[in-house]
Amino acid sequence: MKVLFSVWDKGKALPLVRRFYELGAEIWASAGTARVFSEEGIPVRSLDALTGFEALLGGRVKTLHPTVFAGILAPGAEDLPPKHPLWDAVVVDLYPFSAKEPEFVELIDVGGVSLIRAAAKNYHRVWVIPGPAWYEKALQDLEAYRGLPPLLERQAYAAAAFQLTAHYDLHISQALLQDQAASASANLRYGENPHQTGFFVGRLPEVLVGKTLSYNNLLDIDGGLRILSGWPRPACVILKHTQPCGAASDGDPMGAYKKAVAADPVAAYGGIVVCNFPVEKSWVEATKGHYVEVLAAPAFSQEAIRWVAQHKKQTTLVQVPLPLVRGKWEVRSALGGFLWQTPDGVESDEEEDIRWAERLLRQMYSNAIVVVLEGQLVAGAGGQTSRVEAVRLALARAQARNLPLDRAWLVSDGFFPFPDSVEMAAAAGIRRIAVPAGGKNQDLIAQTAKKLDICLTFLPYRHFRH
Repeated sequence: MKVLFSVWDKGKALPLVRRFYELGAEIWASAGTARVFSEEGIPVRSLDALTGFEALLGGRVKTLHPTVFAGILAPGAEDLPPKHPLWDAVVVDLYPFSAKEPEFVELIDVGGVSLIRAAAKNYHRVWVIPGPAWYEKALQDLEAYRGLPPLLERQAYAAAAFQLTAHYDLHISQALLQDQAASASANLRYGENPHQTGFFVGRLPEVLVGKTLSYNNLLDIDGGLRILSGWPRPACVILKHTQPCGAASDGDPMGAYKKAVAADPVAAYGGIVVCNFPVEKSWVEATKGHYVEVLAAPAFSQEAIRWVAQHKKQTTLVQVPLPLVRGKWEVRSALGGFLWQTPDGVESDEEEDIRWAERLLRQMYSNAIVVVLEGQLVAGAGGQTSRVEAVRLALARAQARNLPLDRAWLVSDGFFPFPDSVEMAAAAGIRRIAVPAGGKNQDLIAQTAKKLDICLTFLPYRHFRH
């Protein structure tokens, strides 16, 4: 058994290398590691004898050599040229990275990460031990198996290795973004509040008329695009604090705008308006008397741009790309680190009003309820700590509109825990409810809906947003 060591903290690795040696392993190590092991009386072969150099570029290149990596990645000895060592185990302790150091880029470990990834990739043959956190378990496995652990155990080590390198890369990217703040902060006036510094890393949408976009503007525009991207009909969304206060899907762009404003004309004042259609002069003329902070659309006619520049000097026109191209992951900060998740882009295959409601709910804070009638957001309530309260608020707002609620859909972002929400909706005149499946009282809720002559649709997806 041949074992390759390349470790930063040599002292922590000594018990492990001694046990490997006692079990008959042939020990190889990078030059610095080999020197310490040799001083401790452990017979070791140095990689510099194999590669022909101890270190290049002031130590930047020590293990990056085809002979070294061939011995890690090879399926078996028969795949290697003569005198190329075939390593069975690779032990790596990465150079410690600290974003607090002025020249932190110089602390980025390249060779160690490469060794870990190569060994983890070839876990079917190679045992990767990714640093001191795994030394104790490795010693236990050495005692249990008197050599390499079985395949499933090696796979667990490999998974841990990739988790370590992912976290390491994330730590570096975070440091680079923070280092970029000084130059990038000029992109935004401030953060959510004037006393907060804010910057944006990425491609800012093009401002055609008006002020530089703010931190809050970008969040609102993003929220509107999340709702509209890929929607087949003309649609318009008005947002306040990332929440849709007005929204409508209509066959006519003008109708979409007017129905969106009608959902809550008071809240629409000073809102962010996002459309999924090219905007013409006649359309922006219809916004006269409505203060729009930002108007975002995929395109504007030159006449529309000139009219806004002349008549709506407080409005910022922004050209945004549709469909929205999103990455595979969404990232948020929490507890000094980052939360990663895939975007919530699913919706049911139910009728159009339900799918439109699902898009609105995906953008609203939980617990959330919307009432939708023929493509128009009639009323909504989000960010409530109880679902029945969200239902109560949405119904009160819907009833104030004096619309035929018996034709509207009440749609929830999560399941109903009790039938009280169904009873409350029925009392307000609602006859159509769509709610995600789930909850121990689902059968009782279905029975209640049937008793009250309500069409109840169970949806396959929940849409919580925090």
